Amino acid sequence: MDSLPAVIDRRRSFSIRVTPAAIAGSLRDVILGGQDGLVNVLGLTLGMAAATGDARVILAAGFAAMMAESIAMAGVAYTASGAERDWLRNQGTALDEQTDARSALLLADALQRLPAATSEEATVLLQEAVLRERELRHEQVGRQRTEVAPVRDRRPIAAAMLVGVSTLVGSAIPLSPFLVLPVEIAAPVALLAGATALFLAGVVRARVTDSNPIRAGVVMAAIGLTSAAAGYVIGVLLRAPVVG
Repeated sequence: MDSLPAVIDRRRSFSIRVTPAAIAGSLRDVILGGQDGLVNVLGLTLGMAAATGDARVILAAGFAAMMAESIAMAGVAYTASGAERDWLRNQGTALDEQTDARSALLLADALQRLPAATSEEATVLLQEAVLRERELRHEQVGRQRTEVAPVRDRRPIAAAMLVGVSTLVGSAIPLSPFLVLPVEIAAPVALLAGATALFLAGVVRARVTDSNPIRAGVVMAAIGLTSAAAGYVIGVLLRAPVVG
C-alpha cells in the first residue's frame, strides 16, 4: 500500500482527433505543398515561355518539375513529420514520468505524516485521492496535446501523401493552360490562375486562423507574382536567339 499502480495508458495522449488544431495541421500541409508546387512551376513555365516559346519544351520542363517537386516535398514531409512526432512523443513521455514521480513523492510524504494509529481505510482513501490527482494531471496534459499537438504531431505517411498530392495539384494550375492554349496566351492565363489560386488559399488560411483574409490573400499572391517575375526575367536573359 506504499506505491501507486501504473494504470495510465500514455498512448491515448497521442491519439489524433478532428480538432481545430488537427484541421490547422492539415491546412498547413496543403498550403505547404500547393504553394510550393504552384510557385515553382509558375516561375519555371513563365521563364521557359520567355526563353523558348516552344510549348513542348515548356510542358516537358513543367511536368518534370511537377513530378520531381511532388516526390521531394512528400519525402521532406515524411522525414520532418516523423522527427517532429518522435520529439513530441519523447517530450510527452518525460512529462508523464515527471507526473508519476511527483505523485509518488506526494504519497510517500503524506504517508509519513500520518499518525501511527491511522486506520487502513484512511490510508487507502489517501492513496486513491493521490491516484485520482495523478490521473487528472495526465488527462489534462493529454487534452492539451490533443488540442495543440496535431499541428506538429502528424502521421508521417499521411503528411507525405497530403503534401505530395497538394504539390501535384498546385503545380498543375500554372501548367494546365499550356496544354490547351498557345504559349502567348497561356502565359498570362497561367499567371492569372496562379495568382488567383494563391489569393484564395490565403483567404482560406486566414479564415481558419482568424486573421485578416485580404491581407493573407495579397501576401500569398505577391509571393507567386515575385516568383513569376524572377522566372520571367531569367527566361528573357537566357532567351534563345532567333535563327533567320
